[in-house]
Amino acid sequence: MEQFGKDEETKKTSKLQWFLFVVFIPLLFTISIVLLVLTFSGINVFEQGKKYAAQLPFISQWVEGTEANEKKKLQEQLVELKATIVEKEKQLKEANDAIKEKEAEIDALQQEIARLQAEKEQVQEPTTTPPAEQTSTPRVDVVKMYETMSPRKAAEIIPQMSDQEAVNLLSKLKTDKVAAILEKMDAQNAAKYTSLLAKKADN
Repeated sequence: MEQFGKDEETKKTSKLQWFLFVVFIPLLFTISIVLLVLTFSGINVFEQGKKYAAQLPFISQWVEGTEANEKKKLQEQLVELKATIVEKEKQLKEANDAIKEKEAEIDALQQEIARLQAEKEQVQEPTTTPPAEQTSTPRVDVVKMYETMSPRKAAEIIPQMSDQEAVNLLSKLKTDKVAAILEKMDAQNAAKYTSLLAKKADN
């Protein structure tokens, strides 16, 4: 009985070895040779196999399902990339807006500094006017005052001045006004100031 069991086991092992050496290994070797030949011939064996497999009912469903899953994954990745790009563009826009706001603040501060500097310079400028301006301003006022004054009143005041002051004043008045004032003076003063004005005109 034990011998019979050993014989059965030996037969099974022999069949397996026969299958490996006679069928499986030669078939595998043949397939490898065919794949190499087709590959060197420029034929994409896997693409062709996929094409023919797609024509088989069950395999075609599996292939289509795999392609659909790959397309779905690619679409999901594309959506994620688009969302990332939109987010980055939003962040870039916000950064640019912040930069523009800072630039506007800097411009406003520079303008304020310039304004304060100008005010400071105005405060530091001397408030006193040169002596020539100080002396000329009252003369202008005096001339205007005598232009509007009545000739009789001016004829009474001018002789009270020094000859130099009187001549300077009369030389700045209009000719008609001077004639009216001299007309209201006595003959002696009128002659004196007429002579002085003539000498000043000659000089």
